[in-house]
Amino acid sequence: MKVWIRLISVLMLVAMLATTFAACAKEEPNTNDGSNTSDTNDTSDTKDTSDTSDTSDKETEKLLALEDALVLTNKKKTSYAIVVDDSIDSKANVHVNSFINRFATKTGAMIETKNDTEAVKEKEILIYAMDDRNEVDSVYKKITAPNKKGFRIEVSGSKIIVACDDVMYLELALDLLYGAIQKCTEDIYGIEKNYVGMLDLPTPVTSTNSVTTVLYTSQQNYTIAVNEVSKNNYSNFVRTLTNEGFYTYSTNTINDAQFGTYVKDSIYGQEAVYTMYYPEDRCYKVTYGPLGDLPDLRAASSTKVVTPSYTQPKNTAGGLCTIVQLENGKFIVFDGGNNSNTDRPYLYNYLKDHTPNGGKPTIAAWVITHAHGDHMGLANAFLVEYADRINVEMGVYNFPDWDNVKVVWDTDQSATAVQGLKNASEAFKETLRTYYPDSKQWVVHTGEVMQFPGCELEILYTPEDYATGMGLQPNGTVSFPSGNHTNIACRLTLNGTTIIAPGDSESQLCKWMADTYGEYLKSDILTLTHHGYNGGDMDFYRYIDPDICIWPTSMENFEYHTSLFDYNRYLRNISGYNGRDRAHHLQDQETTYECTDDGPVLTVGEDAD
Repeated sequence: MKVWIRLISVLMLVAMLATTFAACAKEEPNTNDGSNTSDTNDTSDTKDTSDTSDTSDKETEKLLALEDALVLTNKKKTSYAIVVDDSIDSKANVHVNSFINRFATKTGAMIETKNDTEAVKEKEILIYAMDDRNEVDSVYKKITAPNKKGFRIEVSGSKIIVACDDVMYLELALDLLYGAIQKCTEDIYGIEKNYVGMLDLPTPVTSTNSVTTVLYTSQQNYTIAVNEVSKNNYSNFVRTLTNEGFYTYSTNTINDAQFGTYVKDSIYGQEAVYTMYYPEDRCYKVTYGPLGDLPDLRAASSTKVVTPSYTQPKNTAGGLCTIVQLENGKFIVFDGGNNSNTDRPYLYNYLKDHTPNGGKPTIAAWVITHAHGDHMGLANAFLVEYADRINVEMGVYNFPDWDNVKVVWDTDQSATAVQGLKNASEAFKETLRTYYPDSKQWVVHTGEVMQFPGCELEILYTPEDYATGMGLQPNGTVSFPSGNHTNIACRLTLNGTTIIAPGDSESQLCKWMADTYGEYLKSDILTLTHHGYNGGDMDFYRYIDPDICIWPTSMENFEYHTSLFDYNRYLRNISGYNGRDRAHHLQDQETTYECTDDGPVLTVGEDAD
């Protein structure tokens, strides 16, 4: 569905935040009702995710007390009507009709619809933005998120008001409203008399900051950039979050950059805020949206059955594919390369042959750096073809909202290129939902860290960084020069061996990471960005200073692109670069480094130099 986005250059500042905050920040989620709690209900700053057992189906159904309920249906009948704007568009109408059908399935009652120009009834559910009902407008004005990006649901007397002005948020709001409708008796369904549900971000305003853009990003999130700020401004905003009922899920510091994930998980809904503070840019960024799958902060307990390894499999069709084998025998797959009738069975056989005890291969995470065909063409086909022969526990990605960003280079190259990026990313998500219904989908944000057995995966860059910085245009729109700029970049620590996996990060992105993270980037292994073509950066590579270089390319391109770029000559220590020798490996043969306690050891493959 197309999202109508009101991007602005500068948001007018609202009231200045109070300079004095509560001495003791609230860090516990609201759990006064256990009917909608999840495994994120942990009151500590770091959450234990090792116990994921679900006993909800073993508990007796909780009923809403009649004296606390606004009764909606009785004996499969209702006196309520849904009221929508008389000019409601087709996209919004789809969500309204879906809610009506789900309401009927849950309660047995079909609810009628009318538009806001018809006579007012006592019992109404007022949905979306409408011009002729002041009740909706008054609730809408309570949304404090910048540019009113969010929604609010209120029960007021005998009416239920669902206020928002965007189709994306209407879908979320109706999902929440549906979940709030509870059984009171065998024949009666209702909602709490004083129910309030919302998806709303506290306004990040201080005396010195400037909110420059609001952008929709992946999975119904939006990102705000707050510029010309100090570390103190950022700390004050984080304190505001805790005062608003968000609790700390995780924090991370890389060089001087700070990151945090904050969660509000209550009977009123599940929300997440991801914060990123970049002192080099005098900026902090806030990504906000519904709570999705979060990274595990502690690796699940397991027995070490293999020596962890990092592999670039032999690739006949081109593109990028690397494989991490964890110490428990499971795998992390990065991208996959172009789709190929040769490479698909090759990948399956690799996973099968390296799975201990001849078991069913399990992919703990399939990471998609971006949606170009030479990275995820094989992934989408492979996941369908081998669905009955492998397990997939998680998909990892951050795809932009393709309907509302401009991708210049891809658009110039082909009129259908951006649609292809959208189709590929949507296919990946839908394939996981369809063929691996128990899998999680982790939409990553910069600074997040995921723990696997013997392995840490850290996110160094996501498209949100570009969209609210380098990609922001003077007129307030967002433009990516190419699909490569919608890439995510990662750092792995595998049994002590450090690996940089930048995907297809272009030179601007590599330079930004060099400036932001500096010497923290030092690593043992580098998979070259953009296959060793254009895209590298001298500062970026010098900070990484790898011993081992994985080139996702052929020998011909290896030589040709070394001749073109100084950063490639630096890595190869040729043409006047008096550095040091490194190992170089190409994709025309399989290369595996076992990450031993004493460092990486080459067990399969040869040095291309």
